[in-house]
Formats: sequence, structure tokens, C-alpha cells
Amino acid sequence: MSSPVATSDTWGISATTFLMAYLVIAAAVWVAAARARRVIADRRGDRPVPDLTSRPHEVAYLNDGADLAVYSALSSMHRTGAIVTAGRGNVRASGPAPVGADALEQAIHRTAAVPVPRHRLRFHRPVADVLAEIDRRLTDAGLLLTADERHSIRQIGRWMLAVAGLGLVRLLSELANARPAGPLLLALLLVTGVALVHLSVAPRRSRLGDRTLARLRREQHDLAPEMRTDRTAHGATSAALAIGVFGMSALWACDPVFADQLAARRVPAASGGRCGD
Repeated sequence: MSSPVATSDTWGISATTFLMAYLVIAAAVWVAAARARRVIADRRGDRPVPDLTSRPHEVAYLNDGADLAVYSALSSMHRTGAIVTAGRGNVRASGPAPVGADALEQAIHRTAAVPVPRHRLRFHRPVADVLAEIDRRLTDAGLLLTADERHSIRQIGRWMLAVAGLGLVRLLSELANARPAGPLLLALLLVTGVALVHLSVAPRRSRLGDRTLARLRREQHDLAPEMRTDRTAHGATSAALAIGVFGMSALWACDPVFADQLAARRVPAASGGRCGD
């Protein structure tokens, strides 16, 4: 009786066949994970889209967090003369708080009774408390994800981590049998990288928050940095809203001198941007 012919392939599967199947599995898991992450981010997506145009600093927080909210408030207060720079990167209050100042502007005004570095403002207790309240409001409104939702999104990264584990076992088996495994190693590195990103990164905004910000950008397109707007027609609130909706490029377009005095992160505005000039 003849003996069975021994295969030279690890696990009885050729390297090429395994690699193709592995890539298909990784792609399928990546698509499933993306859909699962999207579902979590859209759990409260059936809520009506709120109108935030009267709350520009909350728009800024929704757009890019606490730092942009502080820049938005400083821009508004600078326009009313309630805040001036005190050396590059520092601000101080000038005169009384502006009439109609919201909670964030009032907190900044109290904190800046003496010169304070702009980048430290958000960490002072009065300002930090107001920023935390803004975070709670936006989260309760479904515009920002809760800590539990973000944790759930990150945990989906375990799916791709399992795929990486399969690739690692196969790679070790190939190396143990002294077989070349360069393409599999590259695929494993790619899958591992995706897994690590999924495990460590979760969106801050919900899909409702993304839709709200997109709607504001459409509705407030006249405040975009690349648009020329009339300073007499757009006051402090509109300047703050421009920063909230369009980010730091709007600050540099609106008031490049003030932005430079704040030592703000430079984001060049589109050619011709004046934002209120």
C-alpha cells in the first residue's frame, strides 16, 4: 500500500491561497466594523437637528472642542473691547464684561482679570466648568457621543485584532517551517495597524453632530474665510460663529493681527478671505 503524499504547504493551504483568503476576511471584517461603528454613532440620529446659530461657542466646541470654543469667545470679546492682548500669547480683561455676554465669555472675563496665557484659559476652574457644561448639553442633545458609546466603538477594534491574530499564527507557522512569508507579513502589519487605530480612536461627534455642522456650513457660507463679508453687517456674534463653523482659518481671515497676538495655530485662509473686512 502506498503511503500518502505529504504536502509542503502549511496547514495544507498554499501561501498564495491563504493570503488571498486572509485579505478577503480582513476586508469583510473591516466593512462590518465600519458599519457597526456607524450604527453606534447614529443611535440618536432620529432626533431633530437643533439650531445653534445663536450659540456660536457651542458650535465651536462641536466643531473642534474646547480650544476652538475659547478662541470663538475671545474673538467675540475682542470685538467688543472686553479682552485685549497682554504680550504675545496672553490676554487680560479690559473694562466690564460685554452686555449680553454668555457664560463662557463671563468666565473668561473673570479669569483674565490679570494677564493669563491664552493656552491656559481652558484649564482655569471657571472656564473649565462652563466648557464641561457645554459638553454635557451637546451630549444630551445627541450631537456628541457619550463615553460609553465611544468605548463601544473602540471595542469593535477587537474584530480586526482577531484577524491580526490569525495572521500572526500563520506567519509563525510559516517561519517555523522555514518558508518565505514576506507578503503575509505586510498584510499582517496592515491589519494590525487598522486594529490599533480602531481600538484607540473613536469619533467625538455623533452622525447627528456631523449633519448639524454640515448644515451650518451650508447656511453660513457667507461667513466662510474665502468669502468677502461686510464688517459693519457682521458683528461679534457673527465673527464668533464664523470661527465656530469654519475653524481657525476663519480667525486668521477675520483678524490676523489678533490671531498672531494670541500665538494661535496658523491656518492660512483661502485667497481673498476677509471675514468681516
